[in-house]
Amino acid sequence: MSRGGQHPLLPLFAVSLGASIAPMDFAVNVAFPAITAAFALNVEDIRWVVIAYVVTYASLMLAFGKLGDVVGYRRVFHAGLVMGVIAFVACGLALSYAWLLTARILQGIATALVLSCAPALAVALGGRGHRTWALSRYAMFTALAAIAGPLIGGASLQWLDWPGVFWFRVPVAAAALLMLWLVPQQADPAPQSMSATGAMLLAAGLALILLGCALWPGAGSAIWPTAFSAAGAGVLLVFVRHERTSAAPMLPRSALGDRAFLLFNATSVAVHFVGFAVPLLTPFYLARVGGFSAVTMGLLLAAAALGMFIGSAAAPRLIRAAGQHRAALCALGMVVLAQWSIGMWPLSPAMSQLLMLVAGLLLHGFGIGLFQVSYTDSVLAALPVRDHGVAGSLTMLTRTIGVTLSAVALSSAFRLLEAGHLADGRGGTDAFLAAFQTVFFYSGLLLALFALASWLARNKS
Repeated sequence: MSRGGQHPLLPLFAVSLGASIAPMDFAVNVAFPAITAAFALNVEDIRWVVIAYVVTYASLMLAFGKLGDVVGYRRVFHAGLVMGVIAFVACGLALSYAWLLTARILQGIATALVLSCAPALAVALGGRGHRTWALSRYAMFTALAAIAGPLIGGASLQWLDWPGVFWFRVPVAAAALLMLWLVPQQADPAPQSMSATGAMLLAAGLALILLGCALWPGAGSAIWPTAFSAAGAGVLLVFVRHERTSAAPMLPRSALGDRAFLLFNATSVAVHFVGFAVPLLTPFYLARVGGFSAVTMGLLLAAAALGMFIGSAAAPRLIRAAGQHRAALCALGMVVLAQWSIGMWPLSPAMSQLLMLVAGLLLHGFGIGLFQVSYTDSVLAALPVRDHGVAGSLTMLTRTIGVTLSAVALSSAFRLLEAGHLADGRGGTDAFLAAFQTVFFYSGLLLALFALASWLARNKS
C-alpha cells in the first residue's frame, strides 16, 4: 500500500503504461518490409533501425538510473515520456532514412530515461513490505504490452503505412504523461552525487561493445566488429578503475565485491540469452515445419507472453513460500525444461504436437516471468533504497545484453549448424530440424550450468 493507505494500483498502472512504450517496440519489426520499400533499402540495412535504438538505450540505462537516485525517479521518468512523444512524432514524420535513424536514437534516449527509473518508481508506490507485489504487477502490465504491441502495430501498419507503428505510441506516452499526476511526488532523494566521468565512460564502453556485437551479422570482415568490441572493453576497464577511486561510484562497492551478486546478474544475462531463442527461431519452425498460417503463428507465440503474465502474477506467492533465490532457481529449471521440450517438438507425434507447442511456450514464458520478478526483487533487496534507480536499471540492462548477444550468437550458430548439415547431404527440412534441436538442447544445458553455479555460490556465501 502507498502512503496514506491509498491502493497504488492506478498509479502503478500509470508507470507501467509509460514503460510499455519499450515492449511495444516489437511492433516496428512488423513494419520492416514497408520501411525497406519506402526508403529503397537493401534488406540488411534495416538492421540499423534496431541497432540505433537498442545500443542507445542499453548504453544509457545504468547512468540514467543513477541520475534518478540523485534527482528523483519521477523527474527522470517524466522527462523520458516527454522525449518519447517527440521521438515518436519525429519517427512518424521521417522523410529520409537518416532522419528515421536519428529519431530512433532520440527514442532510445527516451526509453532509457523511462525504463531506468520505472522499477524503482513501482517499488516506491508499493511501499514498505509490498516490493514483490509491486514488481509482479509491473511485470504483468509489461507482459500485456508485449502481447498488444505487435497486434496494434499490425493494424496501424494497415491504416497508416509504416509510420503507424510509431504514431500509435504517441497517445500511449501522452496518456501516461497525463496520468503521472496520480504518482505521488517523491520526497527529496538522499543527498548524493554522480560522477559525470564515470557515467560517460560506462555509456561509451557499453555502446562500443553492443555496436560491435550488432555489426557481426552480415559483416563482410571481422575487423570492425572486433575493433569496436575491443575498444569498448578497454573503455570499461578504465571505467572499473575509475569506480574504485571515485567518491560517487555508480554501484556500491559492497555489491561489486559480492561474487554471488555478480553471478546472479550474469545468470540474468544467460536467462535472456537462452530465452531469446524462442522469438528468434520458433517462428521459422512454425512456418517452415508446422505450416501454420500467420494468424495461428501469432496466437501460438502469444502463449509465451501469456506464460510470462501468469508467471509474474504467481511470483509473490512463490517468493513468499520459497524465497527470492530459490524461486529464481525454480524459474531457471522451468526455462531449461522448456528449452529441451521445444527442441523435442520435431520428435513429437503429429496428434500431440500442437499440445506440446502450447505447453512448451507457456512453461517457457512462466519461467521467464517468475525469474524476472525474483531477480529484480533480489537485486533491489541487495542494494540500499537510495540506489534503487541503479538497481532497477541494472536488471533491465542485463536483460538487454542477453537478448542482444543471443540475436548475434544463436542466429550465427544456427546458420553454421544448418549449413553443416546441408553440406553433409541432408535435405533442407532435415538440416533445419537438426540445427533447431541442437541450439535448443545446448542453450538449455548452458542455462542449467549457470543455475548450478548460482546455487553453489549462494550456498557458499
